Amino acid sequence: MAMLSYTPPTEPWIETVFEDEHILAVNKPSGLLSVPGKAPEHYDSMWSRLVEVHPEIQVVHRLDMSTSGLMLLAKNKQAERSLKKQFQYRLTHKVYYARVWGTLPSKRV
Repeated sequence: MAMLSYTPPTEPWIETVFEDEHILAVNKPSGLLSVPGKAPEHYDSMWSRLVEVHPEIQVVHRLDMSTSGLMLLAKNKQAERSLKKQFQYRLTHKVYYARVWGTLPSKRV
C-alpha cells in the first residue's frame, strides 16, 4: 500500500476566531493535523503553528485531520485544567455538520 504524502493547507496559516488572556479559538482547516504526528514530516499542525506565537499554548481537544472546524486551546495551565475538565465531564456541547453532494439511490425493498 502506497503512503500518501502529508501536504497540509497553508492559506490561511492561522485563522483566529476568538482570543482573550486565557483561551484561543481557531478555525482548523481540513487536511491539517491538530497536533504533530510521530514522523518528522508530520510536524506541521495547528499546535506547531500556534506554539511559535504562543509558547505556552496547550491543546484541549483534537479534530481529525480531515475534519475542519473550531479548535479551542488554552493559553495557560489554569485554563487548560478547567477546559479539559469541561470536555471530560461532557459539559461542552459539540455540533458536527456534514456536506453531502449528489443524490442517494432510491431505496429498494
